[in-house]
Amino acid sequence: MKQLFIVDIGDDQCVTHDGYIQIGIFNHSIEKHLKLNPTIDWQVTYWIPDVFNNRYKRVSFQKTEKKNEGSPRTDNNGQGLDLGPKSKGCNKLEDK
Repeated sequence: MKQLFIVDIGDDQCVTHDGYIQIGIFNHSIEKHLKLNPTIDWQVTYWIPDVFNNRYKRVSFQKTEKKNEGSPRTDNNGQGLDLGPKSKGCNKLEDK
């Protein structure tokens, strides 16, 4: 049987997760959720994992980011890139 976690967040709402990723938020109580999904081994908990954009970056990406720092071609901060409203080829066409 699959085991998942469920958290009561108040106002008759609950959040489900697998211990790593939030799966969903529901507009009903934990008791109703347990009745609706009896084939899953639900563990009632008090904690919710962070959403992905609040998590730490992977170590391998941190190393890549450090190596690319200051490089005009691969700098992750966008330094050295021309991101203006016109592409580089537009000036050639306007001159003619």
